[in-house]
Amino acid sequence: MRKWVASILAALGLVGAGSATAYAGPYVGASWGAWSVDESELDENDDLWKAYGGWQGDLLGVEATWVDFSHAGSGTESFEADGWGLSAVLSFPVGRTTSLFAKAGQFWWDSRTVLGGVASSPDGNDPFYGVGLKFGGPIALRLEWERFDISDIDVDTYSIGLQIGF
Repeated sequence: MRKWVASILAALGLVGAGSATAYAGPYVGASWGAWSVDESELDENDDLWKAYGGWQGDLLGVEATWVDFSHAGSGTESFEADGWGLSAVLSFPVGRTTSLFAKAGQFWWDSRTVLGGVASSPDGNDPFYGVGLKFGGPIALRLEWERFDISDIDVDTYSIGLQIGF
C-alpha cells in the first residue's frame, strides 16, 4: 500500500527533490488579477496589475512589490489605491518545478476613497500577507492570493503572473 501511494505521489510530481526550491536566486515578474472589497455600500471588484522583484533562497527570500488597484465605484461610493510593498517570502517545494509560498510584509499605500459620502485621500502603511503557487524553474507561472489593509478597508487580491529568474 505504501509503495502504491508513493508511486502515485511521485507520478503527480508531489514528492519534493530535497530541500531546494523550484528556483533559487534573483527574479523579476509581473502579474495581472482582480481585487475585491466589501465595505459600506461599496461591494466591488476590479482589475489590478503588479510588478515585483526579489531574491529567493532555498526556503527564505525577500520581495519588493508595486501594486496598482484600478478605480472601482458604485453610485456615490468609490475606491482607488496603489503602493509599494516589502515582504519576507517562505517557499516550500512540492515537486521539482513547483513551490508553495507564503509571504508577509509591510505595504505603503496611497488611496482615494469616497465611503458613506465622505471623500478622503489618505496615505499610510499597513501589514499585508499572502499565499501562492509557483510552477516552473527560472521562468515560472505564479498564482497568488493576498490581503491588504488600505485605509481601514480589507482588500483581497487574486492574480496570475510570469516570474523570470536570472
